[in-house]
Amino acid sequence: MTQRFADILQGLMDNHGLSARDVSRASARAESTIRQLLHGSIPPSPEIIADIAPVLQISEADLLVIANLATTPASNPSKPYRNSTEIGELVSIASSLSDGQFRLLIDVARNLKSEDRT
Repeated sequence: MTQRFADILQGLMDNHGLSARDVSRASARAESTIRQLLHGSIPPSPEIIADIAPVLQISEADLLVIANLATTPASNPSKPYRNSTEIGELVSIASSLSDGQFRLLIDVARNLKSEDRT
């Protein structure tokens, strides 16, 4: 079952043009964890599923079914992070910027945030 999940995970990532690093950064999971999932060396857990589902643009319940895990709703069902795909893309792009470009990106983000408050 672990290999079946690994194959489906790889397909979902390929469909969205995501690397293990992209999924790792957008989900706040270690890249080694994502790679182990992709190689079928560790089984998916409900916690991992909850973190990576929004990145893959799939519902947590659907990914739990794919992983053959219980789909009983939690007492506090989690909702996908707002704009999780775009945040993941932003993180991926930011990781390839030079130090100066990265500082500029931070400044722009801070300015946008302060504009929201006014």
